[in-house]
Amino acid sequence: MTSLRLLPLAGLRLLLPLIVLSAGAAVLGPLGTIPLGHLVSGGGLASLVALLLTLLAQELCTALREPAGTAAARRIDGVLRARIRATAAAMPLPRLEDPRVRADMRLAVHGHRGRTPGTAAVAAAGEAGRLASASLGAAVLAVHVGWPAAAALALALAQNHRIVTMLTGIDALADTPGQTRRRRRADYLADVAGGPGAAKEIRVFDLGGFFTGRYVAAMRAYLTPQTHARRAVVRGYAGVLALQLITAAGTFAILAWYAATGRLDAGALAQCLLAALLVFAYGAGGHQMFEIAYGTGPYRATLRLLTPPAPVPATTGEGIALDDVTFTYPDTERPLLRHLSLRIRPGERLAVVGLNGAGKTTLVKLLTGLYTPRSGTVAPALDTAVVFQDFTRHPLPLRDNVRLGAPAHDGTDADVLAALDAVDALDLLDVLPGGLDTPLSRAFTGGRDLSGGQWQKVALARAVYALRAGRQVLIVDEPTAHLDARAEREVFDRLLDHARGRTVILVSHRFATVRRADRIAVLDGGAIAEQGTHAELMAAGGRYAHWYRLQASLIT
Repeated sequence: MTSLRLLPLAGLRLLLPLIVLSAGAAVLGPLGTIPLGHLVSGGGLASLVALLLTLLAQELCTALREPAGTAAARRIDGVLRARIRATAAAMPLPRLEDPRVRADMRLAVHGHRGRTPGTAAVAAAGEAGRLASASLGAAVLAVHVGWPAAAALALALAQNHRIVTMLTGIDALADTPGQTRRRRRADYLADVAGGPGAAKEIRVFDLGGFFTGRYVAAMRAYLTPQTHARRAVVRGYAGVLALQLITAAGTFAILAWYAATGRLDAGALAQCLLAALLVFAYGAGGHQMFEIAYGTGPYRATLRLLTPPAPVPATTGEGIALDDVTFTYPDTERPLLRHLSLRIRPGERLAVVGLNGAGKTTLVKLLTGLYTPRSGTVAPALDTAVVFQDFTRHPLPLRDNVRLGAPAHDGTDADVLAALDAVDALDLLDVLPGGLDTPLSRAFTGGRDLSGGQWQKVALARAVYALRAGRQVLIVDEPTAHLDARAEREVFDRLLDHARGRTVILVSHRFATVRRADRIAVLDGGAIAEQGTHAELMAAGGRYAHWYRLQASLIT
């Protein structure tokens, strides 16, 4: 019951009622054997009233424990989710991109079959109460019959452990890498088939049957091992119940013999029967065991997320620089970047060009400190405004989409409009009914979606807003894929004009758009193959000159 350690997260205000009510439910059952024995032995009205009050108090504690446990579980889960969000925000990007980490994130936040770490912790407290009740019942039984009480408790403990093991085995199976992959595949197919993202192509190409069939197959592959495991649990539970029946029969036979030989009077026999039932109830298991079993996976996922990985050695260097950097993506053997060195002077306007797949985006993530190299050192850019190639499309009003470039900056609508004007995006106000207040998503009433090119201008305006708020470095990772070459060049020229005096790094696979850069670095073969001004590289007649002329001929 290691999840018990989560209970303090509920706070004293919520934890104290849960403890009191759980203790009351656990103690009042065995305590009720006393007035019951007196009543059977002829104790009269006082014993009857005492028994009724004890039973009423036990039922009251049991009933009130449920809402108290729910409140405590919600509080625990809320604290854990806040910690997970904070951990994710500070998590190195490669770890955050790891499919196993993403699976843990989903399991820890959403739980498994409705069970969360909080429900597992509260259920563990309930199981502790049931164990205390069974132990007290065994103590009452031992007073009258001696060693059979210890044997009955030992068998109940073994039966309970067997049930927990079987149930946890199902949960562990669901958490295996193979089952996780199958579940993710099924979830993806369900989202595609029923979501709006692919609705157009599903209808045009009549893909409904295709995705439905694939989903059914994926769920069958996922559920088949689970079904076999559950059948094994049912068979195992039958064995537990058989052992329970034998234990109960043996215990009741001993009690009958003791009563028949005069070693137990009627009151003591009644006490022993009730105490024995408490012991047997623990061995038969309870609903808390399902809460614990199904909450074990989310609990372990939470621990994995909140356990800090080994510290990464600090990078060295001055300014923005990469020295002899080699980078390899996880689960791959071939380095994408090899012994790459690059230094960027303060205030320099650097362009990084290369063919698709040359590693330009990876280089950007190294420059911004999001990735850590396998070898070499990186002095990343600080105080940076970045426009990534796969920028985020926030379903928020246009104003917020721009202001997210520097949310702490107390900017005005005039600053937002100036940022939009800097990237030639003021025409967005003509198509958005609510102007800056229009949500950029059709999921909201009055919201509008934007085209790819319009979204790219919003992302660029976000970066310009950050520059106006004081950021000193601008990195643009070819976010203009939806713009033609001429429009891209105009956007880059506007960015250079608005970033005067700042360090600018422009990344593009279009060579003609970066001619104004102070220096152009050509990325090829995982390293910087050439660098210099446009004129110098053209005169050298190397890769840059060849690719520049090739692209120019295709445009003309």
